[in-house]
Amino acid sequence: MAEKKIQENPLSEEQQSPETADGPKEAPKPVDKPSTPAPVPITEPSPRITIPSFTKTQPNDLYRRLLPAVLFLLTFVTVMTMLLIYMDTVALGAQQFRLNMSRDYELSRISQESAALVAYVRQLHLQPRAPRHPPPTPPPTPRAELLLKLTNDLHNGTFVEFLSRGPRTPTTLYLEGARGWEGPAVRAAARDYLALRGRARALHACLSPGPHPREVTYQESEGRETFKSRVLCLPLYTVLLAADAARAHYVILDGPHALPALKHVPFDGHSVHLQIIEVRSTDPVARNQTTEFLATKNYTVVATYDDGVMYALNDTTTNFDNDTLIRVANDMTTRLNNDMTTSVTNDVTTRVIKDAKTRVNYDNTEPDRVHV
Repeated sequence: MAEKKIQENPLSEEQQSPETADGPKEAPKPVDKPSTPAPVPITEPSPRITIPSFTKTQPNDLYRRLLPAVLFLLTFVTVMTMLLIYMDTVALGAQQFRLNMSRDYELSRISQESAALVAYVRQLHLQPRAPRHPPPTPPPTPRAELLLKLTNDLHNGTFVEFLSRGPRTPTTLYLEGARGWEGPAVRAAARDYLALRGRARALHACLSPGPHPREVTYQESEGRETFKSRVLCLPLYTVLLAADAARAHYVILDGPHALPALKHVPFDGHSVHLQIIEVRSTDPVARNQTTEFLATKNYTVVATYDDGVMYALNDTTTNFDNDTLIRVANDMTTRLNNDMTTSVTNDVTTRVIKDAKTRVNYDNTEPDRVHV
């Protein structure tokens, strides 16, 4: 059916294409097909540091990219600056420490009777060093026997042991354990100070030759070892006030500063009354000078030893009042015999007379000089 319709309705000449009307149609030119490229081997790109282009970025994006670098730079500069300041501070501190260890300081503005200095020594430096197990009481020494004779067998006396180094002396240990004496034990050597034992209060200090404190470097030598420490040197009068021992019964000193320290003690006043003083020295010149000075303060030599001299105070006030005491004793005896009022009054009067006579007899008997 389709073929019949095509034959019945042939195309008119007008409806034919112009190409067929004009003439025979030209054959189409062959089109060159594109040639396929040769395969290129694929190589992986090598890593490269790419620098972002800041010229084409926005300002906010630029600041955001620069912020980590700026923060790192500021942190690095701050840490290095602090490190340099710390190193300079440590170097200056070490230099100042070496300077302080090699220089002595004279605290001349502080007097020996300063209340602040006395309170400072008493509250911060005087410390008891009682051991867990008290050491046994040593036997009495010749010095201890002489001291008991000079003090009329005194109990609960006061001593001041001011030595540069060494352990506790057997004399003060015996008086402390057997007679109940007490007082400070002072050492300049740090090791000897730490080794102090007993009921005595320990003090780490050296003897100042002047009327004011000092700060010096103390050197200890034991064999090949040398140990240096800073020590506060205190006047003798300051230690007496801080330890409540201005009226001590026994004072021990040693070293070349003993005589200069004694010269600054106010013996002429009523606050100081040192009954017995022992200066330990083997220098004959220092012994003679100390004896001459203490003779002007009414002290006499009562004993000489190989390592020191012991001096005792002559109580001139008591000797001057002997006659008065005798008259008072005689008057009270007469009154006691004539007027027997009460037994209490009689007992009190009897004790007063006995004490007065004992004091007179003791003052009239001067102890013999002892040489050991």
